[in-house]
Amino acid sequence: MATTTGNDTSKVPNAFKRKGIRVFGLGKAEFIKYFFGGNASLAIVVLILICVFLMIEAAGFLPGNRRGLEDYRKSGQEFVDFIRDEINQHTATTTKLSIAYYAEVNETSRHEDQLVGAFIQVRNAVQNDSGKVYEGLEQVIDRVDELKDDLEEAREEAAEAAEAASANAPADPNAVAANSPAAPESDEIKELERKIAAAEASVKEERKHYLTVAEALLKEESTWDLEQAGLHLGEEEKGKISEAVLFYLPDTEGDHPYISELKKISSDKKKVAAEEHADFKAVVDEFRAAVQPMRDFVSPLKDKAEENRALATSFLTAGARREALLASAKRVEDEAKKQDILAQAEEVNIKEPPYDKLTEIFYASIPQYHELSPAFLAASEAAMAKVPEKVSTDSARENLGMAKSEFKDLKKIGKKNDKRVDNWRHDRPVSMIGAFFSFLTGKDWVTNSSWHDSYGLLPLFTGSLLISLIALIVAIPFAVGAAVYVNQVAPFKEQSFIKPTIEFIEAIPSIVLGFFGILVLGTALRELSQVPYLSWVPGFPMSERLNILTAGLLLAFMAVPTIFTLAEDALNNVPATFTENSLALGASKIQTVFRVVVPTAVSGIMAAVLLGFGRVIGETMVVLLVAGNKIQIPDFSKGIGVVTEPAHTMTGIIAQELGEVSQGTIHWQALFMVGMVLFAISLIINFSAQQVLRRFQKI
Repeated sequence: MATTTGNDTSKVPNAFKRKGIRVFGLGKAEFIKYFFGGNASLAIVVLILICVFLMIEAAGFLPGNRRGLEDYRKSGQEFVDFIRDEINQHTATTTKLSIAYYAEVNETSRHEDQLVGAFIQVRNAVQNDSGKVYEGLEQVIDRVDELKDDLEEAREEAAEAAEAASANAPADPNAVAANSPAAPESDEIKELERKIAAAEASVKEERKHYLTVAEALLKEESTWDLEQAGLHLGEEEKGKISEAVLFYLPDTEGDHPYISELKKISSDKKKVAAEEHADFKAVVDEFRAAVQPMRDFVSPLKDKAEENRALATSFLTAGARREALLASAKRVEDEAKKQDILAQAEEVNIKEPPYDKLTEIFYASIPQYHELSPAFLAASEAAMAKVPEKVSTDSARENLGMAKSEFKDLKKIGKKNDKRVDNWRHDRPVSMIGAFFSFLTGKDWVTNSSWHDSYGLLPLFTGSLLISLIALIVAIPFAVGAAVYVNQVAPFKEQSFIKPTIEFIEAIPSIVLGFFGILVLGTALRELSQVPYLSWVPGFPMSERLNILTAGLLLAFMAVPTIFTLAEDALNNVPATFTENSLALGASKIQTVFRVVVPTAVSGIMAAVLLGFGRVIGETMVVLLVAGNKIQIPDFSKGIGVVTEPAHTMTGIIAQELGEVSQGTIHWQALFMVGMVLFAISLIINFSAQQVLRRFQKI
């Protein structure tokens, strides 16, 4: 019998050894290691592929944009736009002056105009709320009109038939009676008259039904919801408007006497006010007339620039057109057609247009511009000096202030153009760096233009930045405050309720929040801005319900969970000994939280804010639905009130236009350039967050 001795354990089974399941020859621990390591590597590969994809799709933008800018310069369009900048700025100033003038004139009849507006609003509300009743009345009235037209046509045909029968009538009277077509026509007319009588009876019934419904609707308070117009009607005025509403039916002609009286009073008051402000109107007309010489001067230059651009475009596409014709000729078997196509290919002009000769008109016009521009600015300034300083309405004061600001910009453009016009050269090359900075700093995003396509990122970047800043300003206090409260102060039951509730916000689809912004938040903010005692708030009253502020508030709501979760994790990472030592030294709970815990976790909180910023600046659906989608740099002269203006964003422009653009075009490439910039911003934000964490961890 064999025995085991001393240290001989070769034949003793290992009770702690577990075979387990092996996948592709790997044990459980090895499989987990390689699986998660592979996922991390895959994420890096995907990131690199995204970068490569964006670069490939956007690669042709800079050369294409450079070529477009060179053609824009060679054709003389750039020169023309220097002058048009002055004219457009003058037009903007004129618009503000006109609004101020009409605000003064219309103020005298404001009450009457409000009453007419209230009548229109109530009438529309009644007609809409009555639903199919009003539609049914319209249909039966239209039916009566159609039958009457048919009756008139039948009578005319009967008369013509009778005349024809009379002209061809035989001598025998009995034969005339026998051959007369009047009898069947008379039956048709009688049938139409019967139908008309029945339809008119239906009209009476439908009219009676509608009036009953309308009277009931006029007794409801919701019908008289005129708070948005800031109008509060008395019982007498409500009664007159109700009478006027019931007067207007689909077949009503003319105005109700009360409405006619209001319109006449309004017109008379406006005439009197126009006479009182005749000097103001004369100033506006004088200012408007000052630009006419400049318009006359630039008109032939614009026409010439358009001709030159057409030649440049033809030259640019000549090679492709010729190759297409030659390829088409190879596929044609008919020798005659083939020779015709080859002849067309030979006629394609692939020689570069003589830009030196084509742009002579622009160089020759420079002396004339230097004569006209100072005179134009002097005439405009003389008219501007006559604008009344004191006006009676807030709208007039606001628009006069904007007109003065616009006029300052006009003078700056005129001064700038003195040098730009002299230094302009049609043959000055555009570098790749210049094309890139033209994209980054461009103020216009204009596509499918008959003049010149512009791809400027600045208005899109400005909109994205403003909306993101508002979102952070609102979200940070709520998110960080909630994180501190939940982590340090709240009892367990409150933590169990608050934390999941905040984190649940991330589960709400952005499209749902977008609809909420359109239907609820935007409308509520605009109505709130109409409240008279809030008129001191910058930007109030708001003219647009879809704007930077509405989008920023919704993005703040979306950013709160991200910042809250990461900030709460940062607070969790603060060692418990810090809190215990602080409390042991006699510090209160609040002192410990704000002097020990929060400063210790500040690196994580800052990283949470940066990642929250990356979350909101990359949001698409909400800003596309709620921001207003106006591609224009907001008017920062309004100060904080700039947030009530509509804007567009980088993500929004991609989502809006990418599906409508042909692949491979410069417009397509420009959208991918915007995507590259957005991708770079996101990488920079995430890199900054990591650097903040590392820096504070070292400290």
